[in-house]
Amino acid sequence: MSKLLDIDVNEFLVALLESHDMEVGQTEEYFFVEGLFPGVVAQAFEMENFGESVVIQVDITMLFPNDSFVESFVAQATTAEDAIANAFEQFETNVLHTFIMAFWGKAKKVENGVGTDIWDLNGERYEAIISNYGYRGFEDFDNVIPEIDTMYDAIKSSIDAYPMTKDIYAIRTVYTNGSNGEQIIEGLINNEEFPELQDAVSKLLWSRSDKFYSVRNLVLLMKLSEGAEEHINQEEV
Repeated sequence: MSKLLDIDVNEFLVALLESHDMEVGQTEEYFFVEGLFPGVVAQAFEMENFGESVVIQVDITMLFPNDSFVESFVAQATTAEDAIANAFEQFETNVLHTFIMAFWGKAKKVENGVGTDIWDLNGERYEAIISNYGYRGFEDFDNVIPEIDTMYDAIKSSIDAYPMTKDIYAIRTVYTNGSNGEQIIEGLINNEEFPELQDAVSKLLWSRSDKFYSVRNLVLLMKLSEGAEEHINQEEV
């Protein structure tokens, strides 16, 4: 059974944000960059304790005016502190850089593989902020799937068929190949199960290795007003 760790993981969170030259303030519960949404806060749980190592999960909640969602990262190390540090490394690479691109334009930029696009969805236009592929594993990344962009295609086609009604969506996709060859697919849209995405990702030509590996992607979708789209187009010129 998991238990909440008696470690202030928000010290890790604030230090990471400030390392990107962000001005961080705090309300009663959430931290805000320059006083603007989204708010962010972290919790850490011990999932397993093997004596010589510990498995932890760090949950990072993103708060918007009318919604919120959670990004979760699991790590194992000899100490809980080392595992937490590893989880925040995963968060920085795959989520934080995406949020910097989407919301925190004054933050220190990094070369991170985050991309942007304009998607037409359900009669509306959305700006898509697309993370890099977060990868962990003992298999060479180039060997896990013949064409990694097929994962992007599966995500995009699943979203194309989704009934979009909100202004902001977060789509998390994780494919994990267990050391026993077991497939574990996570597809969530605003933290709700997304079966069509899970099915599409499961059908890709993943390597059925006996080595553990995991590939993660995050897409943020933000509905565009006409003025916002013109502003984006001017920035791209």
